[in-house]
Amino acid sequence: MRQIKGLNIILTFLLILFAFKLDAQHRWAANFGQPNHYESVHDLLEDYDKGYFLVGYHVITNISWNGWDIKTNINGEMLWNQNLIHPEGRQGKAACNDDIGNKYIAGIDFSNDNNWPFLIKFNACGEKLWCTIYQDLDYNFGFPTDIIINENGEIIVLTRFNSNDNINQVFLLCYNPNGDLLWKRPYASRTDHPLIQLPSCNKLYHFGKDYILSGYCYYPYPDDPNHFWLRPLFVGIDSLFNEKWILPFGVSDSIVGESYSVTPLNDTVIIGVGYSFAEQSGYYGRTSTMMFFNHNGEELGFNVIQRDSIAYGTLGNTLIQMEPINESLFLATAIFGTSDFFNPYGELVVDTSGKIYNVQPRPNTDGFSSLIKTFDNKYVIACGINEPDMDHTDIYLYKINANLEQDTLYTQNFVYDSLCPDPIISGDIDMTNCSVVQVSIDEAPTPEEYYKSLDAITVKAYPNPADEFIRLEYKHTDRHQNIRLQCYNALGKKVHAEDIVTGQMGSKINVSSWGSGVYMAIISSEGRIVGKVKFVVK
Repeated sequence: MRQIKGLNIILTFLLILFAFKLDAQHRWAANFGQPNHYESVHDLLEDYDKGYFLVGYHVITNISWNGWDIKTNINGEMLWNQNLIHPEGRQGKAACNDDIGNKYIAGIDFSNDNNWPFLIKFNACGEKLWCTIYQDLDYNFGFPTDIIINENGEIIVLTRFNSNDNINQVFLLCYNPNGDLLWKRPYASRTDHPLIQLPSCNKLYHFGKDYILSGYCYYPYPDDPNHFWLRPLFVGIDSLFNEKWILPFGVSDSIVGESYSVTPLNDTVIIGVGYSFAEQSGYYGRTSTMMFFNHNGEELGFNVIQRDSIAYGTLGNTLIQMEPINESLFLATAIFGTSDFFNPYGELVVDTSGKIYNVQPRPNTDGFSSLIKTFDNKYVIACGINEPDMDHTDIYLYKINANLEQDTLYTQNFVYDSLCPDPIISGDIDMTNCSVVQVSIDEAPTPEEYYKSLDAITVKAYPNPADEFIRLEYKHTDRHQNIRLQCYNALGKKVHAEDIVTGQMGSKINVSSWGSGVYMAIISSEGRIVGKVKFVVK
């Protein structure tokens, strides 16, 4: 009887163990990389088909590396990957996508003595449509740190440029979907803010009507303008890309540290997360910090997380990103551990007071990290992870729920890359034929100049002179209503009129019966003249 009872216990234990292993097999985490290489990830997107797109790189030798883009399915299994091939190296740093499957990647071009930012567009099939490199000869080098698409379809790239005078360092570059540079503007400039030193912003956000930058700068105490201290930095920008304010955070509260990202608490309050240097339990060093401010750039307070509330013996720790769980709780990625530096990543569940509700360390993780909240209210995180030799690294991708547990796999079938008629094949992308745009700071238009130009309809006439037909080409009619074209001869007599549809790109006019001479085509919108061009009829 005891033998049967003992056997039942053993069988029960084995069933539990089998169920545990089976459950573990149905929870997903993925590693990407080759043994004895250095792979790392810079950015992570959720794609239109519920798969994931990673932007990173792999290093073959200390002087040879390629950009590396990876597409996975909903369970983190690789579908295809692309190497960005260039003899001297080009790697993506940040990515965004639109609703028709196009992806835009901003990265660094290492092919010159000075590094410069590039922007590349891939269609829904992973094919390169264009690539452009931006060089500003007024600067020593530049590199992008973030990228977004706004509601107008403009691609906004947050970029840092370096020069000897360090007057302007933080810039936004604006491109259209064809890769044309529309405008460029500096922010947190020493011209406008003489006390700021070495500003650097790493993240760009669009909340409501405002754009927010986060990063760091060096800024003095009010009573000591000659000594500069590391400060978290936030910059507010309006919908026309005018700088509204800068906020070197905590100057009066003696906060020394950085901001890594921001997230909105509500329509009014924004939370910046990062670290400040603080003393707790006899240790002075980096401590996870939440910084509160509003859309007017006014400080509302800050909360420092107690080290021992993360885990007893925690020393250096930094909040990296936060996503909401509900109205009061957030899931945050953070660096924390028992070392001053070089600690692994992990996740925290935290409220706005800095109280910790749950903690999950991720041993052996390293490098950059990226967090997104998914369509099913889960969380996917990409970071680096050490190989067994603790020297080389792979890319680590995992999905968790609000309890910080690794999520289960989806078992139903999903269709991927449905916007592409054929399966996408892994391979190499030739990065040697990117166009180079050299624009001095004085040559690049400002946002004011660019958006003012949109108030006008550009009109071109060809052939000019014309004998039988004249063709008029229009730009920016998509931004106007009630458009009308009228043509006049040299005596001011109207010889032609027609209505122009919003978005119309041109007109073809038969001028064979018109007399020889000079004519004027005038475009009006809502009764206001917005464009005109002269042409000659033979």
